[in-house]
Amino acid sequence: MLKTMVVIGTLLAMSFYFINGTKKGIDEIVTIEHDGRIRQSIVHLPPMIQDDKLPVVLVFHGLFGNSNYTKNTYGMTEVGDREGFITVYPEGTGTLNSVLLSWNSGFCCGYAMENDVDDVSYIAELLGRLESVYPIDEKRVYLIGLSNGGMLVYRLMSSYPDLFAACAIVSSSPAGGASEDNVVMIEPPDTAIPLIVFHGMEDPIIPFDGGFSSSSEANGIYFPSIEESVKLWAEKMGAVNMSEKSLENGLVLLREYTGEDERSLVHFYAITDGDHTWPGREKGIDALSSSSQANIKASELIWEFMKDKHLD
Repeated sequence: MLKTMVVIGTLLAMSFYFINGTKKGIDEIVTIEHDGRIRQSIVHLPPMIQDDKLPVVLVFHGLFGNSNYTKNTYGMTEVGDREGFITVYPEGTGTLNSVLLSWNSGFCCGYAMENDVDDVSYIAELLGRLESVYPIDEKRVYLIGLSNGGMLVYRLMSSYPDLFAACAIVSSSPAGGASEDNVVMIEPPDTAIPLIVFHGMEDPIIPFDGGFSSSSEANGIYFPSIEESVKLWAEKMGAVNMSEKSLENGLVLLREYTGEDERSLVHFYAITDGDHTWPGREKGIDALSSSSQANIKASELIWEFMKDKHLD
């Protein structure tokens, strides 16, 4: 049986959440003991609480990331402060405390996969704990993941499709393996979940057209074509009709997959000169190293896509 211990640094009475906070919102630390490991997340509360129940966005870091770097560089914290939703930044696992962390996708990567860490059940438990403590609208729970974190989002969509109003994937893949003939594909859910995807066509870590990763951290994993993987997931979720738009003078291609059900919806942004990064990020090492000339801002587009999506 799972033991849960929650330590919330500055949690006051529930009435606190209906009073204005600071201009930049408030951070709290939530700690859970799961499968004998102490797991930590940062919960960021917006400065203005305007509703009894708030949307919540869980944002998952990439390989070797952590919650603090994710909170400070992906841009979702600022969007949440402006738009009035809670952002949560869970951490993966590793041999060191809160650095060089990973998620277990089933085919990648690092400590989490090597030690068969059950990240899927951990996130389900974390979400239940968050909903019991914070004023969360259970019909408006959203997931975002970068790279290895995006792989975990695919797994959560597959395992708990009825929990999430919409999801976002950045520079990631739902499949990988030792070779082209030995690929593990995360099974798309039977229940449609609106999904928005971003991927750079010059990504060397998870190649857009498929191939072996150039990253030593990914241990030479083979990834199938991102275009084909997204199409497979779209069609499995009932989004069988595709239209394409060219944006920013051809720098960005947008494929929109739709179906009869309004939740059968996938938006796929392919950045022609994009590499392995979060498009439009203005902070962090990746923001300095990216060579893309596209002006697309993933954080803004993700919330624009998600904000009107909710469970029935």
